[in-house]
Amino acid sequence: MLRMAIRHFGESFLMRRSTLGICVFAALVGDIAFAQNAVVDTLNRFTGSGPQRETARAVGVLCPAGNRLTPRLQNDCNSLVGAAFQNNANVATALRQVTADNATIPIDRSGLGKFTPIRVPGSPAGPGWSALMTDEDEVALALNGDGENSWSAYAQLRFDSDERKQSLNEDGFDRDARGLTLGADRRFGANLYVGGALSLHRSDSDYTDNSGTLDADDTAFHLYSGWQNEAGFHLDGLLGLTRSDISQVRKVGYTLGTTVVDQSYDSGFDSEERLLALTAGFRFNRDALNLNPYLRIEAIDASTDAYTERSRAPDANGAGWALSVGELEENFTRLSAGLRAAFVISGENGVYQPFLDIAWISVSGLDAQAANVRFAGDLSTNVSQSPLQFLLAADEEDDGYGSVALGVSAQWANGFAGFAGLRQNVGDDRLDTRQIDLGLRYEF
Repeated sequence: MLRMAIRHFGESFLMRRSTLGICVFAALVGDIAFAQNAVVDTLNRFTGSGPQRETARAVGVLCPAGNRLTPRLQNDCNSLVGAAFQNNANVATALRQVTADNATIPIDRSGLGKFTPIRVPGSPAGPGWSALMTDEDEVALALNGDGENSWSAYAQLRFDSDERKQSLNEDGFDRDARGLTLGADRRFGANLYVGGALSLHRSDSDYTDNSGTLDADDTAFHLYSGWQNEAGFHLDGLLGLTRSDISQVRKVGYTLGTTVVDQSYDSGFDSEERLLALTAGFRFNRDALNLNPYLRIEAIDASTDAYTERSRAPDANGAGWALSVGELEENFTRLSAGLRAAFVISGENGVYQPFLDIAWISVSGLDAQAANVRFAGDLSTNVSQSPLQFLLAADEEDDGYGSVALGVSAQWANGFAGFAGLRQNVGDDRLDTRQIDLGLRYEF
């Protein structure tokens, strides 16, 4: 009987969409904490994921209080809760829309560490001089001299296409990106080189179900060095720093009775990524065939600044669902074990190496990073209470998957070299990535 009374009062007062209605409701049941629990329980009947339940909990705690929210957020809360007590099936859609499933995507782990202008020697994206030191050395040397103590400058174009599947905890996305890397390195004899590179990168992501977009402008700086001996053993090291300027739009749309919500929330913030990578391998030749097994370990540390969303229509329905998102951090390591095979073809005007690179990638230290958020319209501090923080969990990422690359590198006369390559991941449960690299190098 008590629950029926609660529901009756909830329907009669909460549907009035007013602070007074919720306060009277709380007074009638005699215990505001009990009222909060009743609201949370009612909303939870319409949830389908952990983040949605967290959002329902926040609404259930804040809405009946009647004095902790801006008028706009209070009205939006009242509308949602009142519809829930009326058993309106559209509440499930509204909760799904209000829940910021994309809050963890700005530090999306699938994109971390992808800015790498140097890979194992001989790769399509690296400095490239050691790629040409095969059994056909005499051809390359005849084209360009001994190459010792020389400088090289290079430019690389890169195009990415990524697709992430939607899950219960996170939005999916389609991401297209393009980038330019400019670099220079110095070769000391036949065994050592050092260099640096600047990368500029732009990516555009569309979230699934038309729930928003994310655009990022990245600037990356890299310092690298490599050494190899006459037997074919090589070591390479890389330090990288990437700064990103991110613009995000989150969209919310639903209808509850006569209440129609069609909102967009803008936010802008920065992120930073630090990368240390070490590669060891051994190159050996079988006639014109060049084989290069290698191991690569990467340590990645990334962070994203806190931000607060801004409603594009602050006086319209749904404006109260704007969020403040706390800083995000991620630290993990990635180990790659691979084999690169290239075949040397001598032509009239140069040396060409078609290649195939296959690697297995293992990731460790990844957390199911949760975003710590609160409603921007939470005014709890005005009544000497702390704003209500709630967590929007991220998915656990796949900790093992493969990578396949193929392409061709070339050495021409007068110090010019070039490469073209295509890379694709395989076996990742949620993410598909494709990468195209095109580059030109000049040694002088």
